[in-house]
Amino acid sequence: MIKNKCLFVHIPKNAGSSVLKFFDDKGYRWHAKWFDFFESNPVFFESFHKFAIVREPAQRVFSAYNYIINGGNHSPSDLELKAYIESGSENFEQFVENVLDHDFLLFQTLFQPQVFYIYDRHYKCRVDTILYYENLDSEWSAFSKSQNWHAQLPWENKGRITKVVDISASAQAKIKTLYQKDYEFLGYQ
Repeated sequence: MIKNKCLFVHIPKNAGSSVLKFFDDKGYRWHAKWFDFFESNPVFFESFHKFAIVREPAQRVFSAYNYIINGGNHSPSDLELKAYIESGSENFEQFVENVLDHDFLLFQTLFQPQVFYIYDRHYKCRVDTILYYENLDSEWSAFSKSQNWHAQLPWENKGRITKVVDISASAQAKIKTLYQKDYEFLGYQ
């Protein structure tokens, strides 16, 4: 994305494959945090426009869960994660209740809070533009026009199941606790 003078902070399960397709990026889908870009090239980081797409946390966790339960990208690590999740749960609610915890979030990139990707340790947002998955069609159109790109974003790798199934109040509360900073800083209720 150097030719477009932008940096895309690719948070897992937030339309990143669509953005990479838009830029005709055929490279690996690397889920890099803002700091990875900064550390790699501070000059580019400071001079390029940085953007990310965020998503309602429970919807994102549900999407990540479904992705892994269906084998992810079928890499050994995704298949190992699938086996680990299935050993402790039989469905999404059990996953939240039995598997999803602070330690799991620390080591499983796919499930890490979104603020890890775009905020620094002082809770300062390090990207210039945050787009919201729920409004992506309209927000992408306006954003791409502001950057002098063509407007349409191709939808790639979109999951078949898009809404969280009904889960208990305790499972909902656990997600809200684990992803508290996502809810707080990204404006989700």
